[in-house]
Amino acid sequence: MNHNQEIKMELLKEFSHVENPVSFCREAYKFLTEDEQMPMSPVPIVFKDDAIPEDGIYLVYGDNSYCKFDKSCKKEGIKYVGIIHNRHAFSVALEDLGEYQLLKDDVECEEESKFYLPRECDALNDWECEKRTKRIQDIGTDIPLKDGEYIPALPMVVAMCYWAKRGLNDALEFAGGKPLRMDSGYWSVTECSSNYAWYVNFGNGYVTGSYGKYYGHSVRPVAAFPL
Repeated sequence: MNHNQEIKMELLKEFSHVENPVSFCREAYKFLTEDEQMPMSPVPIVFKDDAIPEDGIYLVYGDNSYCKFDKSCKKEGIKYVGIIHNRHAFSVALEDLGEYQLLKDDVECEEESKFYLPRECDALNDWECEKRTKRIQDIGTDIPLKDGEYIPALPMVVAMCYWAKRGLNDALEFAGGKPLRMDSGYWSVTECSSNYAWYVNFGNGYVTGSYGKYYGHSVRPVAAFPL
């Protein structure tokens, strides 16, 4: 039970005697929290202490609660499917956006940039996606992201590929979404150079940095995990 759920439970205990206690407590909870400004969680969350939830697949609900995925979980209100992988946590959108070029045909990138990671060992260990997504949007892309969603960094796409057959695709279908395509290549937002970016072939699991940013690949957005 998370903190918000504990508050709701205390309200129900306190006002169980009133008529329609659930409705009353729902309105009381809204009143108590309406002025709170929830800080934006980073994407991904990185755990730095011993309080680390177990690696695996989680269902993330619209009220920011979550639970470890199994088929006894409730289906109503699922917003994302979460991954916790090697001290990192992020949420995965329920469907692909489709196939998109990373950049539009009429834009170019500078020859040198601090964002370029030509070495695979560096790219596989850089989880930053928020700044990288904003950069791609500023340069020019047709990828239609919602507020709070990002193009995943390379290690996120690798984690998605790893977990796809270890519960992620099952959870996506359970949530009413669509599984990741195991015959497709998925873009990351991690750039290799002015012309190329890293992507993952889900068919064979290979990571490649030699695909031009103007090629079309599948895009599965990511978002914050509610911790």
